[in-house]
Amino acid sequence: MFKKDALDNIEAPWLFQTDHQADVYNSYDPIILSGSLMQQTLDAFYDEIYKKFHAPAYAGKNFNALRDILTDLSWIINRSRYVVFFQNAEEILIKGQANALQGFLEILEAVGREWSQPVQQGEAWDRPAMPFHSILQVQALSTSRFPHKVPVIGAV
Repeated sequence: MFKKDALDNIEAPWLFQTDHQADVYNSYDPIILSGSLMQQTLDAFYDEIYKKFHAPAYAGKNFNALRDILTDLSWIINRSRYVVFFQNAEEILIKGQANALQGFLEILEAVGREWSQPVQQGEAWDRPAMPFHSILQVQALSTSRFPHKVPVIGAV
């Protein structure tokens, strides 16, 4: 069962699916990405993510680089949490490689887990633990492409 504070805490789960529209989550100031723009090619997939996260120009277009970018985000300031909302998520990588979607979901989980831990190394990149949750919006939960292990989030 979804708890209203799930997006405010650092605890798992870090990845949800919903059939609600993005405006339901406006109070969380979500970063909204379009699954429709992420379906054709891997380049389009990375372009949409990097554009919305204002990634540096040197960001590589591979899963290792994506994870590095999403676990850094030092160029985005004044955030107390990250809520990433993927509209039309059933279209993400639909025309891409068959195993790419599963790899992407694993990255979202790993990024949420990494943000749930503080970084305290006495360096400029130190930060407290912060919530990082991703929400995959689909038209119909019953026909979702995502594994049943991805919990459903209700209206908040």
